[in-house]
Amino acid sequence: MLQAPSQPPDTTPKITRGHSCILCQQRKVKCDRQKPCSNCIKARAECIPSAPLQPRRRKRKLTEIDLAARLRKYEHLLRTHGVKIDHDDDTLPEAGERSHGSSHSHETVSNGLSLNVPRARNVERGALFSDKENSHYVDNTLWENLRDEIQDPKDALHEGLSEDDFPEQGGYPTPEGFLFGSLGAVSRDLGDLHPPPVHIFRLWQTFLVNVNPMVKMFHAPTIQQMILDASGDLANVPRHTEALMFAIYFISVISLQDQDCRSMFNESKEALLAKYSTGAQQSLVNSRFLKSLNILTLQAFILYLLAVRQTYDPHSLWVLSGVAVRISQRLGLHRDGGHHQLSPFDAEIRRRTWWQVVFLDGHSSKLAGAGFPAWLAKFDTKVPLNISDSDLSPGMTDPPKSKEGATEMIFCCLRYETAQALRGAKPGTPCKEATALSTATGPELIPEKDRAIDELEARFQEQFLRYCDPSIPLHLLTIYVAKSVICTMRIMAHHPRQYPDKGASMPQKEKDMLFTESLKELEFDSLGHTNKCVQGYLWHVASHFQLDAFIYLLSELRHRTSGELVDRAWRQIELSFQNRPEMINNTKNSLYVAIGNLALKAWQKREEAQGNYQVPPPRFISLLRAQRSISEAPKRLALPAPPQSASHYMGSNGVANYANNVPQGLTYNNMAPGARTQMQWAGPDALGFDTNMPEITPVDWEYWQTLMDGDLPAYAGEGQNFFN
Repeated sequence: MLQAPSQPPDTTPKITRGHSCILCQQRKVKCDRQKPCSNCIKARAECIPSAPLQPRRRKRKLTEIDLAARLRKYEHLLRTHGVKIDHDDDTLPEAGERSHGSSHSHETVSNGLSLNVPRARNVERGALFSDKENSHYVDNTLWENLRDEIQDPKDALHEGLSEDDFPEQGGYPTPEGFLFGSLGAVSRDLGDLHPPPVHIFRLWQTFLVNVNPMVKMFHAPTIQQMILDASGDLANVPRHTEALMFAIYFISVISLQDQDCRSMFNESKEALLAKYSTGAQQSLVNSRFLKSLNILTLQAFILYLLAVRQTYDPHSLWVLSGVAVRISQRLGLHRDGGHHQLSPFDAEIRRRTWWQVVFLDGHSSKLAGAGFPAWLAKFDTKVPLNISDSDLSPGMTDPPKSKEGATEMIFCCLRYETAQALRGAKPGTPCKEATALSTATGPELIPEKDRAIDELEARFQEQFLRYCDPSIPLHLLTIYVAKSVICTMRIMAHHPRQYPDKGASMPQKEKDMLFTESLKELEFDSLGHTNKCVQGYLWHVASHFQLDAFIYLLSELRHRTSGELVDRAWRQIELSFQNRPEMINNTKNSLYVAIGNLALKAWQKREEAQGNYQVPPPRFISLLRAQRSISEAPKRLALPAPPQSASHYMGSNGVANYANNVPQGLTYNNMAPGARTQMQWAGPDALGFDTNMPEITPVDWEYWQTLMDGDLPAYAGEGQNFFN
């Protein structure tokens, strides 16, 4: 009986369980492991199986020095448990000989991965597992004891993220989805949210001009090449790259005015923000940012938090900034890269990123009334170097040297200097400015604080200001901020809170000095809003406001009713209300309500002093009075929606333009809503619009501090926190 000829063996490679095809790995999507898989069929692409992982290399043979070091460690453990060792320890070679005199021991293992373990006695124990893209820092005794047992750092890096570890539509929600709600519950494709390539490059250029000088976390040439490569193949962008791209889109639009968005992208700013905020959130979920060990994902999250800090309430922002701190610590950014033999490029980028986290969390901590974070005294990351991106490259082997003079980092270096001074004021950390920035109070400390502030001002002049060219926007903003920082420090050093009687015994000379410094503080703030040269940085300036100076100026204007300085002060008060219309429109914020009451009382004193020579009240006073007049009515009537659009009462810059010709008797509900949202009415009882409340002389600063801690808006200037 004839047998059918045997079929030749099928040489087609099979996709074994646990291995995705190459295309699915590149796109970071789940592969069904069929031949061909459904994703390749849909993409009309050839389905090529990925090669299986190489087997682990054999455990290297231990040398005599390794064995001696391990024996020494085991004997030490035995001694700690009371077991006596007979031989003399001096016959064994020291384990530290492997480090050739270095204070740290570092082992480089195959596959381009390094296991770096600090061994200095005065440095906390910890291990940094890193490769070209990811890093993971661990710090406990278990890892330290197992250091010599780890032959392949991939075992310790254990990111836990494979290409298949991203739930698809309909899968279980991710931890990231818990933060962003149902929007980001599962992984979703974002191809339709990316702008066209030409718009991508415009957004990137906007980022370079308006945002990058304020944050300086990146090496711009490297990121630009990455974005150019990604924009040519948006279907296969790595998830961490896509998260960074959407964060750049989002914060770039934040930095633009509406008319700029319409001229550059043919869309309103509101529409672009809605689209790119969704993309930023979803891309972070797709990249599993809570679990990712990639620094680009962390940088994307930081940019997102910077973009939303004016819209999120301070307490939520503080919680989210704490998440950024934890992710940074897991990546080991709180330990300087010099301790772990990282490349000069990686070490510098890690320093830049960490210090941006310091600014972000310190700022949000103050806004939330939480004080300074306890972890501020527990990191050793050096401040970034004063160098431009042209002085840094990924392939460099020798660390670059910090430059003297103005570089791309000048604004951030000023912030580093200020933050270092403030950090030095914490207990147990020596710093010349410690007394100037400490929480210790008392008029006897004022001379010492003044000397420390003078020294810091001199350093500002020596290191930064003498190199600044006011014709360069970044340099001009650096000048504004440097002078504002010094004003704020003097206000804090001489503030009435320094006195046991809350300023009742303060000499008139001190009051005059405080009034002048507060006025200068607000003038610098107004320049940041009105000078067209720095309008690109308005997104950053608007996030910081000198509340202490503003409130002190209003409190003093109850007693100062005439003179050139008084006229200048009222002009700055008016500009502050114009630049921040939410201080009038948001009547649910008790801090804003109290500020409005204080402004009305101060203006009333000015009118009483003028007698028959009355000047027309500023527009903000007219509007505040209109608000309060409603609270005096027997009951609030429901009024129809305003018949005219908000733009009828709005200036070209979005500031409330409630003109003097507003019809008399027009109530606030049918006046113009604010530049962002219509007024939220909470009722007269809830608002506390009682302008007949008794005078408080001196001002109860504990009352104001309580208001600021409880209802502090999503901005505070150098005066509230130097980690801005």
